[in-house]
Amino acid sequence: MRMPRVWALLLLGFAPALSVLLASAATADDAPWVFVTRLPDGVAAPELDGQLDDPAWQEANAIGPLTQVVPVEGGTPTERTEVRVLYDDDAFYLAVRAYDREPEKLIASAMRRDASLTSDDRITFLIDTFHDHRNAYLFSTNPNAARFDGILENNTTFRTEWDGIWNAKARVDAEGWTCEFRIPFKTISFDPAIHTWGFNLLRNVRRRNEENRWTSWKQNKFLTDVSEVGHLVGLSELEQGVGLDVVLSGVARNFHDRRQEDTSANGHRERSYDQLDPSLDAFYKLTPSTTGALTINTDFSDADVDARQVNLDRFALFFPETRDFFLQDAGIFDFAHFRTTGSEPPNNNGLPFFSRRIGIAGDGEEVPLRAGLKVTGREGRFNFGLLNAQMGDSGDVGPQNLSVLRGKWNLGEESTVGFIATHGDPSSDGSNSLAGLDARLRTSQIADDQVLQLDLFGEKSHTPGLRGDEWAGGAILSYPNDRWNGSLGFVHIGASFAPALGFVNRPDTHDYTADLRRRWRPTGSWIRSVDVAFDSRLVTSTEGALETILFTPTLFQINNQQGDFVAPFVALRTERLEQGFEIASDALIPAGRYDWARPGISFGTATSRPLAANVTFSSGRFFSGELRSLDVTLEWRPGKHLFSSLRYLQNQGRLDETCVSDASGVVLPDAACGAPGTTRFSGDFTQRLVQWRVNVVFTPNLSWDTFLQWDQDSQDLGWNSRLRWIVEPGQELVLIWNQGVETHDLERDRSAFLPTSTELTGKVVWTFRF
Repeated sequence: MRMPRVWALLLLGFAPALSVLLASAATADDAPWVFVTRLPDGVAAPELDGQLDDPAWQEANAIGPLTQVVPVEGGTPTERTEVRVLYDDDAFYLAVRAYDREPEKLIASAMRRDASLTSDDRITFLIDTFHDHRNAYLFSTNPNAARFDGILENNTTFRTEWDGIWNAKARVDAEGWTCEFRIPFKTISFDPAIHTWGFNLLRNVRRRNEENRWTSWKQNKFLTDVSEVGHLVGLSELEQGVGLDVVLSGVARNFHDRRQEDTSANGHRERSYDQLDPSLDAFYKLTPSTTGALTINTDFSDADVDARQVNLDRFALFFPETRDFFLQDAGIFDFAHFRTTGSEPPNNNGLPFFSRRIGIAGDGEEVPLRAGLKVTGREGRFNFGLLNAQMGDSGDVGPQNLSVLRGKWNLGEESTVGFIATHGDPSSDGSNSLAGLDARLRTSQIADDQVLQLDLFGEKSHTPGLRGDEWAGGAILSYPNDRWNGSLGFVHIGASFAPALGFVNRPDTHDYTADLRRRWRPTGSWIRSVDVAFDSRLVTSTEGALETILFTPTLFQINNQQGDFVAPFVALRTERLEQGFEIASDALIPAGRYDWARPGISFGTATSRPLAANVTFSSGRFFSGELRSLDVTLEWRPGKHLFSSLRYLQNQGRLDETCVSDASGVVLPDAACGAPGTTRFSGDFTQRLVQWRVNVVFTPNLSWDTFLQWDQDSQDLGWNSRLRWIVEPGQELVLIWNQGVETHDLERDRSAFLPTSTELTGKVVWTFRF
């Protein structure tokens, strides 16, 4: 199907939604506001200690009362909260007195920097520094003074990977708990000509699973929706100094690989080495709203290791980005509905730009990044990003220069339209480029407060010498609301669509999706909510031949007031394979059509409990045989100094035995097996994955994190251990130990652990602000 015809069908099918979105208008702004006090001359800034007895707080104005969101929409909070705000020449300050009649029942299990605080009592606030009702910075703490931050983008995406330089302190007393925040103006971007910021604040009383907000308190609105925030008024004469941050890093590394030969096709190569490398990162605010970032001799040794995955299909797996340089301002480069971060990203087939293509080879090995330049920012309604990276040699591929250009215009209050262009091929010495357009049409004013969103995108890659359909495009109509939540989507991926800096794992397809969820919230009950839902997907070739049908109804999901849940489901699936594939070393699924159903159940307990569990189990048909799958995660929170989680996943399959010709791959009759040139696949396979995390937190600034992984396919045990000391925000010392261990003979000899590679790294990071 030619791309112009695809777009004609898309616009015709979504025309009613398009007209509603374009015709919608924002309602009058009646959100609450508060005048922010500037600290008078002669009054010292508050001492950040969690105590609210500083004279400065007597000068600060208080925001109005909070309103309950859940369990009772619009209700009065069960506990009173007082919030005060002020600022001086250098920073924005916020203080909270969170009254609690039973302070001994406060839940505060996290203390580590960037740990999730959703299981704890917490205070979270956001500031929309450009007052565009789209984007904001988010800061959060709990009674342990744990620090968590992130960026809210376009009212839909929350990015936890942003790490700003700021501080918070907290303490518990007989009246509840208190906390203080200090956000330096050098940490955030803003327009000094704008004297009003958007603002909202959330308090969570965790033992009651209660959420209270200052504004935008309807259950249909998430905190990530900035469209209905309140206002901080009176911010004036704000300065960011020179606007330059220089981050100097020094890395000392000792590496030893016992599996590596002394010689290779490229010449002599040592089995071990010591390395001492400096690196430089510089961030300069070209304008108050535009930042230039330069990295030289970049080191990624302290990036999170990839969490291993198990593949039950024939398509390449997607691993999210974990490196700070590419995560910083990553949202600028987001395209259409795609999302490249998070533990469970959606289908990213057709993603035009995937930063892991830069500096990471196809086998997962790191490729030196000699230098990188990134410019991101906004000018009026225009948001833009430019990234250029110079990669070093990668095996048979010489040095490569790679570029990405992204731009987005804000339309109205909530919509955007944009473009993207990429150039370069990190996997070959050839050339590759891509150009694409996208639009997000969004309104949160349907029926007063309902959200309706339409994503449209089209892109074309160009590879010299490659012919055929190099187009990709689609449309996704979403209705992401509390009582009703659903979407309809269509994506076209051409047979020759090949973005060298993107991600494609299923070309030559038409992908149709539909999902729907209905939620009920009983009142006066132990039940918080009841959901009934289904997800469905139809995939065909671009010529219309059936490939996949998925239909997964969730019969019901019951959530109680504490956060425990149970959800039975059924997975119905049809697959038509043009070619067979090996799902495991001794299990082959031949070409043909397969139809099956596999029922299952998911249940879990609230993460606020000291011991929490999440279990998913399914058993039933799978291709030509059967599959039994178990995925169990246990989390243990005995106190603020220790967190541990253990995940065990097992897939046990029994498929039909298959005899195959080694030369042609053709399936042969059983009687032919045993002859030379044939292979019999038993069809039985087992996949196991074990992941164990242990976080020991001595103080909010000193933590020791260990992550162990083992999977049956590789039979390798991976160990990553990291000791992190934040001397001051922006100044860190990190010690990292990576250890690989082979366990191939473990089932026969439980002492058969063979260390394969050892890497010890020490890193010093020091930020200088001007």
